[in-house]
Amino acid sequence: MSTTQDRLLFVPESSPARCQAGVQIKPLRLTRAGTGVSIAGAGMHCKDQRCQSNIVVQVIIYHLNQIGDFCFSLPLVAAIKQRYPQARICSVVRPHLVPLAQRAEPVDAIAVRPWTLSIAYLPLLRQLRAWHADLAIVLPTSPGPSLLARLCGAKRIVAFDHDWPRRFVSERIPCDQPPSLSNNLRMAEYVADEVPRRDYVGLLSATEQDKIDAGKILAHHGVHDDQPFAVFAALASSHRLWKCWPLQRFAALATILWEEAGLYPVFVGSSEETENVEALTSQMSIPTANLTSRTDTGQLLGVLARASLFIGQDSGPTHLSAALGCPTVAIFGPTDPRLTGPLGESSAVVYKNLPCSPCHNRAAGCPDRECLLSITPEEVAAQALGVLMQTASAE
Repeated sequence: MSTTQDRLLFVPESSPARCQAGVQIKPLRLTRAGTGVSIAGAGMHCKDQRCQSNIVVQVIIYHLNQIGDFCFSLPLVAAIKQRYPQARICSVVRPHLVPLAQRAEPVDAIAVRPWTLSIAYLPLLRQLRAWHADLAIVLPTSPGPSLLARLCGAKRIVAFDHDWPRRFVSERIPCDQPPSLSNNLRMAEYVADEVPRRDYVGLLSATEQDKIDAGKILAHHGVHDDQPFAVFAALASSHRLWKCWPLQRFAALATILWEEAGLYPVFVGSSEETENVEALTSQMSIPTANLTSRTDTGQLLGVLARASLFIGQDSGPTHLSAALGCPTVAIFGPTDPRLTGPLGESSAVVYKNLPCSPCHNRAAGCPDRECLLSITPEEVAAQALGVLMQTASAE
């Protein structure tokens, strides 16, 4: 696997030199001659007549914005790479996903799509046109990425079916809502004919430097190399709190796992979660480490790679943990774990499957939130200890 430093990474020339996660980004103008790929000698042909061109060498994938959705796209990228081994795959992502794309096994190059539609798109458009894409895959169902794929001159554009002008794309395939792994596997079967793997475990990795940096941060907060620990992602962004298990129950859960398994509780999250987690940990009678807002993306991956266990909910860190192969337990209530649950043999879900679930009803809300409140810390702890035993027996 190439390192994060030697990935081809190009961004709009007007973008800042440092992305949100703290990774240095240098503008790079790519030409076809500079890719190191011989078009004439590639010899990769599609099995059917769907392709407008019989050679697939340069591929651009336009990704969705959420961390979990990016993880769900990795089996698709891997399927394309296996079907067309000499293909060069460029992932077009939002700035906060750059560190993940740098650490994704199948990705060769990364382009950053700005959050705002402005003149900053013009350098990006020129750079993507220089990629000379034989195939563009559009995962978002909004019209913007499909229009960008069309303007970039891709020979073949495949997107999910939606209610915007069909002239933007070459081919459409059906999709379900919300975005999920099943949609991406359907896309993989369409463009690559077969899907060699149906999960993301091992397709994302922490670098050795990530692990070293994480070790230093953990040690600074009292968690040393010989101390097993459990990571808790107890909250989510403010507009997704409707999916969250009550914060106080994470305190009870952490206490059980500390007393029964000796797992030091480590809390992770963004800066908007810091105050609430600080208030929670200050009331706990056991030692804790609060790393909310204290790690960038690489360091978070390093923490997860070193952890004995992760417990979260339907959020991005849950999928990062599962993708790294860390034993993972996810608490689900109003969303469907069959669509967006963590993947892999080391992952498990706690879900009541009530008649009203999943409702995905964040707009009107729910007066009692029974799907979440009926889940006890003891139930989650039992599931977590079971996952740990299963993982240990498989090693």
